[in-house]
Amino acid sequence: MIPPLQNGTAFVMNQEQQRLDRLQSAQLSDEQKLREAASDFEAIFAQQMLKSMRDATLKSDLIKVSEGERVFREMLDQHRSEQLADSGSLGLGEMIYKQLQPHLRE
Repeated sequence: MIPPLQNGTAFVMNQEQQRLDRLQSAQLSDEQKLREAASDFEAIFAQQMLKSMRDATLKSDLIKVSEGERVFREMLDQHRSEQLADSGSLGLGEMIYKQLQPHLRE
């Protein structure tokens, strides 16, 4: 039997931790690791932005939101934020990379 998800945020954070673990264990150059970390930061920023936007919308008490729907929305926001970061549409990841890249040689 599959245990129910206790907390959607914990599930998403567990996925992020697994992604960080893969990044640390990979045999990548420092520049590749920096680029990946900058992209991940942009994705986390975008996810927080989407969450804040969703929280700011008006909600009705007529339809209750189930735990499953809440988890689905968090996962959807995570996926959308990763797409935003991968496309570079916000440009934050590239700015972070350019800012920190000169420090790699030190």
